[in-house]
Amino acid sequence: MTMTTPDSSLQLPATSTNGHARREALYGGPLAFPDGNYVTYRSAGRLLVIGPEERALPAARRLRDILDVYALLTVPGQDALSWPDIDDFGARLRRGAPPSVSGHLGAFTARVWDGGRDADLPQVLGAGEVFDLVLDLGATPALRRQKNPPGYYAVGPDGDLDGALAELSDLIGDFDKPRYFAYEPDLCVHGNRGQRGCTRCLDQCATEAIRSAGERIEVDPFLCQGCGTCATVCPTGAITYAWPSPEHLIDHVRGILRRYRSAGGSDPVLLFHDAEGDAELVAGWAPDLPESVLPVGVEDTGSVGPDTWLAALAYGAGRVVLVMGAETPASERAATQTELATTQALIEALGYPQDRLALVDPAGDAMPLADAPPPLVDAPAGFAAFGGKRAVMRLALDHLWQAAGAPAVTSALPEGAPFGRIAVDGDACTLCMACVSVCPVQALEGGGDQPRLSFREDRCVQCGMCERACPEDAITLEPRIDPANLQAADGRVVHEEPLHHCPECGKAFATRKLIERMEQRLADHWMFAGEDARRRLRLCEDCRVQAVLRDEGSIDPYR
Repeated sequence: MTMTTPDSSLQLPATSTNGHARREALYGGPLAFPDGNYVTYRSAGRLLVIGPEERALPAARRLRDILDVYALLTVPGQDALSWPDIDDFGARLRRGAPPSVSGHLGAFTARVWDGGRDADLPQVLGAGEVFDLVLDLGATPALRRQKNPPGYYAVGPDGDLDGALAELSDLIGDFDKPRYFAYEPDLCVHGNRGQRGCTRCLDQCATEAIRSAGERIEVDPFLCQGCGTCATVCPTGAITYAWPSPEHLIDHVRGILRRYRSAGGSDPVLLFHDAEGDAELVAGWAPDLPESVLPVGVEDTGSVGPDTWLAALAYGAGRVVLVMGAETPASERAATQTELATTQALIEALGYPQDRLALVDPAGDAMPLADAPPPLVDAPAGFAAFGGKRAVMRLALDHLWQAAGAPAVTSALPEGAPFGRIAVDGDACTLCMACVSVCPVQALEGGGDQPRLSFREDRCVQCGMCERACPEDAITLEPRIDPANLQAADGRVVHEEPLHHCPECGKAFATRKLIERMEQRLADHWMFAGEDARRRLRLCEDCRVQAVLRDEGSIDPYR
């Protein structure tokens, strides 16, 4: 399907050339959304009501003519389920300890302690395998997440019970929701060859929809509610937002800025906001804002990440501003602030002021929208958003660097930044190539027949797997930006060693340091106390076999 761009619903002043150009820019074309990519919740109306009797029982009675109601009257510390002396619910009612709850609309499970065993509450109450809905009236919610799943209503002592009851009454039937994400496992750097790598999406997901699945991740589309933080923090673009896709959003932004310039507009400022939640707020701000501020409504501001911000600046925006309301989950806000700080450091390293990227709290200071700075570039970039997140970021950064006309100065970035290099301790490294074997993006390469380690800085995402895999602790991550390496096509040698040659046949089969390190570690071992045994360590595989046969009997395995 195609949706009309959310910006077209805003009533924005047009009293200047910029205002008229803004109107042309925002109404110039719709933002395309995916067609038919949905998940479907199915609810038969089986409702579990949890809470103390004085709150849960009246609520259950109010809904039992509309929904298929079951109830657990909670008593903290009760070690077994009991039957309350209440006739109007029969077997659908129990008294017991607060349960544990998991799931989502149409598929909630609940476990409760019952006399020394963990009981399945839907089966105990005769509801089948799952509940479709949960109304939790306990002071401490049974399910605690920053963003609760659809169908779960935690209404504390001071919550809006009437509002929750009204919404619950309508939740019978099939309900479609966009599948907000796309995942490309081949790009994922969560793990490789038993080494744990990036966990950023897992750490930041407010709905706990993402879990580790070995070397990859899995996302539960029924728990995902489209905040987009996972895509914002992903260093490779393995997980992307799909409502709309990054390509569509960035192309939409490029079109807005192009139409704005063509209509005579100057000094554009892009304002990303939630299309639904913040539309009224932006409309209220509009009369006092410069008419060069271009609002761009999206499903969730948290889904707009560094690739879009940098592309917008390269396309000619003077500033990019994000709005995040008070209802934004703490993890989403923290992730956006972290990525914003890293991206600000990137553009500052290229010679630009950090304030060209800003975050605005509706309840706080709106100063980043009070003025309209000129674009960072005289000639807007023309690249399209192809090749994934890393490619777009590199193209945007390279264009901004070229426009700045500054020398290629290497600058440190905050810890966790997805750009940088590794430092290799030459005294410790034995060129065992463990780092090469685990690097998921081929930033590290061996030298083939030569004892050499090469590194591609343009590929490195600072996932840390090489650092953790190194048996010698010889590798250290160095987050940084080197403008000259943004589009580098060749690796550079970070460590090399002279070869060790077999003293009998002359064959090169290891590095000199590896043989020396092995001799040091085995110096006190009884099997290598004699000179003949130590000499065999320096031999190649073929010559070592011959030496063992020649010296047969010189080693007593029972000694």
